[in-house]
Amino acid sequence: MMKVSDIMSARVIMVAQNSSAHDAAKVMKQEDVGSVVVCEGSKPIGIVTREDITNKVAALDKQASKVLVKEIMSSPVVTAAPDEDMVDAAKRMNKYGYERLPVKQLNKLVGFISVRDILRVSPGMLELLRDHFDEDQVEEGREEQNAGECELCGNYTESLHSANDKWVCDTCKEEAEEV
Repeated sequence: MMKVSDIMSARVIMVAQNSSAHDAAKVMKQEDVGSVVVCEGSKPIGIVTREDITNKVAALDKQASKVLVKEIMSSPVVTAAPDEDMVDAAKRMNKYGYERLPVKQLNKLVGFISVRDILRVSPGMLELLRDHFDEDQVEEGREEQNAGECELCGNYTESLHSANDKWVCDTCKEEAEEV
């Protein structure tokens, strides 16, 4: 069983609830992240993603410097635990339609897990998480996956292939196609 802590990113970027969407976007760009946790003091109360800023500010032609993150954040914060099974976290992400989940331990944010993190180590999860991608990406992803663990031998490889509904390395590809 792969745990959330095995694949999560330990970087957690936070902004105050009275920060503007413009400030949040600048922080995301500067820190090269796709989301920020919105806090009231040190308590996480929501999350704002690039998509939130695009869909709730830019697409509605609102002025980003006048929109507060607390107005556009997703709340309450849905989280994962570091010792939780990665599959359970992936199911929760799919249920709520989230691409990222903050990871919380003893009421402290300790990291983030994303759809990309999950697919990097377990490309077979593509079917579970397919709602996060458009059809072209799903079809493209079925044929070839960049990197992850082979579902037959368990070895990590930079080049996985889809064979009989399994993600396999070059070595196991023929064996998987024969089954």
